[in-house]
Amino acid sequence: LDSKNTAYAQYLKGLCEFRLKNTDQAEQDLEKAIIKDKLLLDAYLTLAELQLNNNNKLQYAIDNTSYVISNDRKDAQAYVLRSKAFNELKQYPKAIQDISTAITLDTTNVGYYDLRGTYYLNFSQFQNAINDFTIALNYDMLDQEALLKRARAYEKINEKKKASSDYSLLLTLYDKSDHEAITNTEEKIYELNRETVKPRITLSNPRINDNLEVLIPSDLTSIEISAQVDDDSQLKFFRINNDTLLNSSEGVRKKTFSDLINTGNLEFLTISAVDIYNNASTVSYAVERIETNKPVISLMNPYAGDDGIITLSSDDNYLYLEGRIEDESLISSIRVDEVTASYAPRDMNPRFTATLDIRQKNRLKIIATDANGNSTTKEYIFRRNGRVPNDDSPMGKTWVVLIENSEYKEFPNLISPEKDMQLMQQALSRYKINKVIVKSNLTKREMERFFSIELRDLVRVNHVNSLLIWFAGHGKNLNGNGYWIPSDARMDVEFTYFNINALKASLYSYTSLTHLLVVSDACETGPAFCQALRGPIESVSCTHTQLTLKKSAQVLTSSGDGYAYDNSLFTRSFTNALLNNEDDCVSIEDIAKRVNAIVVTNSSQKPEFGRIKGIQDELGTFFFMTR
Repeated sequence: LDSKNTAYAQYLKGLCEFRLKNTDQAEQDLEKAIIKDKLLLDAYLTLAELQLNNNNKLQYAIDNTSYVISNDRKDAQAYVLRSKAFNELKQYPKAIQDISTAITLDTTNVGYYDLRGTYYLNFSQFQNAINDFTIALNYDMLDQEALLKRARAYEKINEKKKASSDYSLLLTLYDKSDHEAITNTEEKIYELNRETVKPRITLSNPRINDNLEVLIPSDLTSIEISAQVDDDSQLKFFRINNDTLLNSSEGVRKKTFSDLINTGNLEFLTISAVDIYNNASTVSYAVERIETNKPVISLMNPYAGDDGIITLSSDDNYLYLEGRIEDESLISSIRVDEVTASYAPRDMNPRFTATLDIRQKNRLKIIATDANGNSTTKEYIFRRNGRVPNDDSPMGKTWVVLIENSEYKEFPNLISPEKDMQLMQQALSRYKINKVIVKSNLTKREMERFFSIELRDLVRVNHVNSLLIWFAGHGKNLNGNGYWIPSDARMDVEFTYFNINALKASLYSYTSLTHLLVVSDACETGPAFCQALRGPIESVSCTHTQLTLKKSAQVLTSSGDGYAYDNSLFTRSFTNALLNNEDDCVSIEDIAKRVNAIVVTNSSQKPEFGRIKGIQDELGTFFFMTR
């Protein structure tokens, strides 16, 4: 300025003074620049920005920005500054109009949407404010100011859930040291979510009858009570009879509860729930003891022998059935395949009739269920012209599941299971096997899901008659309990092992099966599985085809309670028995005899063969039928 006193130099000095917050000097310098050059528009804008900070000079700011706009109607900054002045003067329509013009001139500046949203919020146009804050947040979801203002706008239009959602997101963005902001926001969320609806309690187990009585089987001394609570808020208290299962002042999101209670002197079942807003509910049921015996199904017409075979002629298209159900309770339903049988529901031990289209059928199932939920299923097979279904294989549809666990996280890895499975597949290729499923290195969770859900559903949907499950891997016997070792099992942590009893519990639900054979090439699993046969294993030849009509549940283990070797002589002996068989079939009894003779002679292992404890068995057997 000393050497060249120009308007632009004077403007630059004023700008610097403004940035240094020397507002009085800055204002003087900027006014001198304007006097020297009335077209120096930047000086007008900077002066207007300075004047925005002084409520007494807001009109001057409006005048200066209006002057800039009169000279350049495309100057977005001028509209923005003037909109701020109008907003301070609470002239919201003018503020909104100016910022909208700025947005039209510069659509890329996201801050303009944030600014207009604030004006709309001040002007009580809350939905418009929400729209603008949403645009700003689409560009930057971490914009705390936009998020806070949108939450307030949602509050104003009573959108409590959306407001609560924005406040909840804000909680994650606050600095952990900002305790006041965090506390205030948490209180805001708490109040926004406040409701007065009482918790809705649903008892899922045991069942409840029409008289609102809890039905408890008379043969049980204890029962698991399962309940579901439906509530929009978190729960802080839950009790079943005298057992408090939840007591938390802060509340938890858990809504499903179960408790094992003694039924000895139980007369009432009372369940209470309270949410974090102290809305409380209590339900109470009287206890009714029920019998647990399954209905007995008798088919009188047509005649069916003890083997469950109904003889028909080849031209029979429809089958008329008559039968009787015997039970201590009333019968709630009788179904013959997809047909509901006709019977008198109020009669004890009712007779029933049904007519069934059998043109595409080779068997039928009768399912009877009593009023207490006890159910019986009885299956009958059709013989047409002296032939029964699957005459080409008396074993019916046969599947094989091969499981090899060889790679472990903590247990020693095994070499032989993978090779053994390849050898088994080669040996099985000579026999009538409809499907072979191979599983490798299953974790505990995968084993539980596979046996309890996946395989069960596959067997049911595909109408599998005979199933062989083969496991090769580590095994354990602890305190009389047998275990297969999953690939993720932890050394010396019993909970991480797969319990043989859990397997048997899953297989118990495979009711559609006629034949089940489990082969366990794992150490120490014999006693947990089977009821060993008394005396030597008796040979069963292919002439004993009547045994294919009787249910069987058999097991062969590579060792009783002893150690099984990695290099499996057991598997090689088993596959050799299959490969070297020259007859039309070979029974599991004959295979077990050969395996036992070879393994005992050549190693310290002692295989065990017998019936699986706890699973229905009618002394049938498992045949491998050659192709």
